[in-house]
Amino acid sequence: MESAFRKNYFVIVKTVGLLALIFIGLLWFRSDMMKAGQTFFLSSLFMLFSVFFELDTKTSRSWIWLVLEGSVSILSMFLVPVTGIYFCGISLLDAMVRLNVLFFPLIYLLVPVAVRMKLDTKLCLVVFTFLLLLYYQHHKIVSWYKEQAQENIREESKLKSDIEHTNLMHKDEMNQSRLRHENELLGEKNRISQALHDKLGHSINGSLFQLEAAKVLMDQDKEKSQKILQDVIDNLRGSMDEIRVIIRNERPDKKRMALTSLQTLCSECEEKYQINMELTVDGDEKAIPESVWEVILDNTFEAVTNALKYSGCDTITISILVLGEVVRATIRDNGRGAEHFEESMGISGMKDRVRKVNGYIDIDPVNGFTINMILPLERKQKQEPSAEE
Repeated sequence: MESAFRKNYFVIVKTVGLLALIFIGLLWFRSDMMKAGQTFFLSSLFMLFSVFFELDTKTSRSWIWLVLEGSVSILSMFLVPVTGIYFCGISLLDAMVRLNVLFFPLIYLLVPVAVRMKLDTKLCLVVFTFLLLLYYQHHKIVSWYKEQAQENIREESKLKSDIEHTNLMHKDEMNQSRLRHENELLGEKNRISQALHDKLGHSINGSLFQLEAAKVLMDQDKEKSQKILQDVIDNLRGSMDEIRVIIRNERPDKKRMALTSLQTLCSECEEKYQINMELTVDGDEKAIPESVWEVILDNTFEAVTNALKYSGCDTITISILVLGEVVRATIRDNGRGAEHFEESMGISGMKDRVRKVNGYIDIDPVNGFTINMILPLERKQKQEPSAEE
């Protein structure tokens, strides 16, 4: 109801004004029934055409209503000038609106006509001024506000589009960082596979040939076959030692890979977004198992992505502290924070990862945005089954 009134308020005001003019005309000719009848008939026709002119959205038909409105106003000017002069003023203003020539003071050109017809000049000036202000307010000021509102909507739409584009860029860049981290791990695994193949392949193949020879000589030359078997044993023992050395020297260093990924993330944020990134690691980080490193890495990537998208911060700190049986990981930004925030898929994902390693997560959205994670170390996780036993 309220929105319908706002949309058609000008038509309503115009109708009320015309009804007031009809009442004035009838009051003026209350002693002359013929004039009163003419006034009522012409005024009703004028009001009908004038309202249709406002409501009809088709330009071709609105011209028809305007011509009919103007014809009735001119006829009224001759038959009942008391109301006809005002009808002519309204028709003149409507014609200017349709022609988009919004110079509304032209209505005062009818004042000399009113003087010549010996009408109440002061009343004409008051009514013409009211009509001028009404039309100016609706067709100038309100139209300007509508254009401004539409421009704001366009700007808002463009801003939303830019934000969505930026969010996609951030997400894509974070995904690329994760892929680089995974590729580094894959490269480490490939390097170990190649080292095992290069260093042990020849030795194991030789041992197989010697075992085949020992099998053949077992009944013919016992002493020689025993010597071959001892050589194979020594060779395999040496190969086992080589395997231990390779695993010790060549295995992927999860700590190094994780820290490399975090340092790369910090560098990218500083270079691309001018965000001051601080990374600190305290305690025996070698005690952090692979599963916990994965949770720290994934949740850090998610937290930094959200900070870039929503917080408006200029500083992000990542703190990892190893304490006895647990490791505490904290990601904090100095952005705008959010006293009330909806739990998105990103936040839900963080909580799910922490729960999988039997950890605890706390989120503080006041005075920036802080994510605290308490994650158990491997030795604590191994103790839990034994306690149940």
